[in-house]
Amino acid sequence: MTALRPLSERQFSADEPVKVSICTITFNHGPYLRQTLDGFLAQRCDFRVEIVVNDDASTDETGDILREYAGRHPDIVRPIIQPENLFSKGVNPYTCFVFPNATGEYLALCDGDDYWDDPDKLAMQAAYLDAHPDVSVTFGRVHAVSEDGIEETYKNGLERDIPAAELKNGPPINTPTAMFRHVFRDGPAQFLRYAPMSDMTLWSMLGDHGRGVFLPDLKPAFYRQHSGGIFSKKGLQTQLFMGTITLLNIAAYHAMKEDHRASRAALRRVIGQIVMLNGGTATVKEATRKALSLWSKRLRKKGP
Repeated sequence: MTALRPLSERQFSADEPVKVSICTITFNHGPYLRQTLDGFLAQRCDFRVEIVVNDDASTDETGDILREYAGRHPDIVRPIIQPENLFSKGVNPYTCFVFPNATGEYLALCDGDDYWDDPDKLAMQAAYLDAHPDVSVTFGRVHAVSEDGIEETYKNGLERDIPAAELKNGPPINTPTAMFRHVFRDGPAQFLRYAPMSDMTLWSMLGDHGRGVFLPDLKPAFYRQHSGGIFSKKGLQTQLFMGTITLLNIAAYHAMKEDHRASRAALRRVIGQIVMLNGGTATVKEATRKALSLWSKRLRKKGP
């Protein structure tokens, strides 16, 4: 059997359908981007792959690197170069630009500072999704990469299968490992377009289309920790506000879809976030009980 060649050695005709779109966002990722793109181009697949990259008006060499790779692989690398930074204006580059421009049946995520070193990653995940139509997303483990080296024991996302009902809650999944069905062809869903935490909203929306499966045999991807990280450099209060706003958007989305159980679940988590923002330590259950008690007292006071 002839071994498959990596993407870097292949060319695709314009009429060949795209099976997987690798979706990437970048901003001042110059020191890391070549390693990221080389990991994409090392993939060995028997199907067509495209790389859709949004550069949010970087001020370093990121744009030049993207143009270089697009020049070498014009049928694979598709850069979107923004003339001004839009994330700072509340625009989510994944949902507003990358997903709508992706043409693949499946989408795989990896930010411009993270990377893969498993050349069979895409082939393994696409094969699983092909064989299991009830699965909307597959994912695996990550290793963290800091200035001190690789932390192999790092854990962040879940390492188990996720039922569809739980997926609607937006549970943590290791983003650079995820491959999922393309359900965004008509653009970003209402209420989720500007949610601050795009990964949480993404998993929640995918819960409408199936369950999540953890692939233990998938080699870990590499998640880079550095001072330029968008979320990690935010203070705790800002992170809580971002989470609260995101959960409100998720609740509104599910209410619009008439999935009231999922909507209420998100709203219960909002109560817990608000308690924490106010400096409290109450659990969501306690906060809910107090809110219902206060509401009941007010009703009794009004009386007939």
